[in-house]
Amino acid sequence: MYHPGEIKTPGLELLLVFLRLLYFVGAMLLVAGIGVVLKAPAVVTGVVAGITAYILLSSGLFEVTTYRCPHCGNIKRTIKDFGSYRCSSCGQESYITGI
Repeated sequence: MYHPGEIKTPGLELLLVFLRLLYFVGAMLLVAGIGVVLKAPAVVTGVVAGITAYILLSSGLFEVTTYRCPHCGNIKRTIKDFGSYRCSSCGQESYITGI
């Protein structure tokens, strides 16, 4: 049975890393494109792109973490700040915040 938020395969974890990279590259291209359209100097566009990259990488978007069920102690890999999570062992639901 599928339990939302649970990372069962290394492939899914790799996909999440790829999604973070895709968001990063997309943000860089968006900032660069806006800089070109506004005819901003390359230095300004580069600084804004760097700040955007820092914010994206430090935000923890799609970050995978180890979660211990408070009911049964089962340890699983899950997405940080995913929300509610139903344990695959005991079936109890808990809320994942800032692990």
